[in-house]
Amino acid sequence: MKKISIIVKTSFVLLSTMALFSCAGTSEPAETIKFYVGSSNGDLSHSIYLCELNPADEAFAVLDSFAGARGGSYLDLSTGGKYLFAINQDPWKQETGHSTVSSFAVEPGTLALKAVNSQSSEGSGICHIHCSEKGDYIFAANYGSGHATALPVKENGEIATASSIVIGEGSGIVESRQQGPHAHQVMLDPGQNFLLVPDLGTNKVMIYAFDAESGVLSPNPAQAFFELAPGAGPRHLAFHPDGLSLYIVNELNSTITACSYHPEDGTITELNTISTVEESHLGMKYPAAVRAHPNGRFVYASTRGENSCISAFEINKDRSLTRTQVMEQVPNWPRDFNLDPSGKYMLVAGEHSNEIQLYKISQEDGLLTETDSKINLPAPASVLFID
Repeated sequence: MKKISIIVKTSFVLLSTMALFSCAGTSEPAETIKFYVGSSNGDLSHSIYLCELNPADEAFAVLDSFAGARGGSYLDLSTGGKYLFAINQDPWKQETGHSTVSSFAVEPGTLALKAVNSQSSEGSGICHIHCSEKGDYIFAANYGSGHATALPVKENGEIATASSIVIGEGSGIVESRQQGPHAHQVMLDPGQNFLLVPDLGTNKVMIYAFDAESGVLSPNPAQAFFELAPGAGPRHLAFHPDGLSLYIVNELNSTITACSYHPEDGTITELNTISTVEESHLGMKYPAAVRAHPNGRFVYASTRGENSCISAFEINKDRSLTRTQVMEQVPNWPRDFNLDPSGKYMLVAGEHSNEIQLYKISQEDGLLTETDSKINLPAPASVLFID
């Protein structure tokens, strides 16, 4: 089994003191890649970090950190990067009490964040948010209560009260996790006409028609939901760049499902389902995140557990998937990973190992190559590149 090198070419953050590192007094190379990181540690006063990667020497740096979100474990930017939105994970373990979402204005040039406001997500245990293409709505997935919510965003970035609240119906065969609805992600389709909500508890991807004028969500009359295999537990999905297919990772049975997507009526049909890991993979195995490569040829999924891994998949001509690689012993508990806009680099966030590691992506076959470059941050749970 492959071992991870202990050589670390990074800047560090002291977890106990939350010390900040900056690049003040130095000129920043234009080719550096900047990104925000959200931490799931609800005890931190500053849970959002601004970081950069210099591809020339594969070195990381922490540029700044920001208050205004507690346990900001999922982030999203408006198109053009004018506003950033974060979840507040404070009530994650509470059965009652609403979670909140926060808005920040992004300062041009420095990319510093200035808090605008916070708003109720009208549900508990928030775990994901998504911003519309126009930046006029954000959507929230509340795992604890099961609700998905649409919230209008004003021109100044202020989040208004919810315009629509929906919840799935049903349960699944895994009694400990599927006793009722558990919305795990919210994602508008590329046409911005339908909101898809992977619901781990009901074992379905709920499909809602979205009226951008009123902000109202309603069950898609052509297909109200797409149901996965019993006990699958859909968690996250990613669209192909052309919007004609999508890929769903299933947390409870460690699989990924490739689907055709029909944007004219918001319907989904299955192509194939395969395991995210090798048959010989031992111990806990809970898929978390899924991303499609910008070239439209590859898909990647993370799996958490004693032997956390990132799996690469090739997209076949019929848009089904074939697994081509399982990169084992990645940072522990990769709740999120992301590909930079060029598709050359992948950052894998180890929520339990408090680190993010750099991997290179082959543009020919999509395979991953490990590097020694890491950056230490507390409980990284969301990686968001700045275009």
